[in-house]
Amino acid sequence: PCILSSRTDAGVHVRMNIAAIDIPEAVWDGMGESGFLTAINDQLDGDIVVWAAQKAELNWNPRRAISRTYRYRLEGCFDWRGAEKKKFYEWLNVFVGQHDFNNFRKVDEVPSTIREVLSLKPWIENEIIIGFEIQGRAFLWNMVRRIAAALCGLSKGVFTIEKVLQALNEPNVEHDLGLAVADWLVLWEVEHEEINLSQKARASILEHPLSRPPNRYDNRANDRWIERAKLEQIMLCHSEWEGLIS
Repeated sequence: PCILSSRTDAGVHVRMNIAAIDIPEAVWDGMGESGFLTAINDQLDGDIVVWAAQKAELNWNPRRAISRTYRYRLEGCFDWRGAEKKKFYEWLNVFVGQHDFNNFRKVDEVPSTIREVLSLKPWIENEIIIGFEIQGRAFLWNMVRRIAAALCGLSKGVFTIEKVLQALNEPNVEHDLGLAVADWLVLWEVEHEEINLSQKARASILEHPLSRPPNRYDNRANDRWIERAKLEQIMLCHSEWEGLIS
């Protein structure tokens, strides 16, 4: 059996995830981490890499993470119009802390829609806001993508900050602020108390020069850039994996 720490929507990229698998202890003792990584990566295609492994307690559950971190590249969204840093920080701070995110999820059966956002900060490249990084212990289905849609709406002027606050403060009243596409979302990091893999992941963060979108009114040029940027999303993860496994 294999248990993943985090499950993602189709189309979401994953830089780091953690899984628990059961193998005979004698097999692990015989090959160690290096041998295990070689053996398992030889069986995987190029879209996934296992870059670290360690022995855990038999009842260890990867779902019980201290935190999960996502990055969302807002500039890939058609509705994103950019934002001044001061204003953007104000928008982000609205979501920080414990809230009932009932209006920021896909409707499904969950025990509670209350979640805590531990931190939410801009993703900045060359002094330009290209997206955001969000950290929490757990997220509702579609929660990050709906926050991204709200930020795009604020950027375009479709929503006011009061409208977003209404959606947060009136969880039992339906407020649909939209759903941003999955292509620009990356599961960036997962942290556990008992497993120290996140420390290795942080130590290997590389510089990733990303291209800038063209004039939004040039639809053909923008379409070409979108395809290029989607490839950059893939290469961002692959470059990180190469740095981690080397």
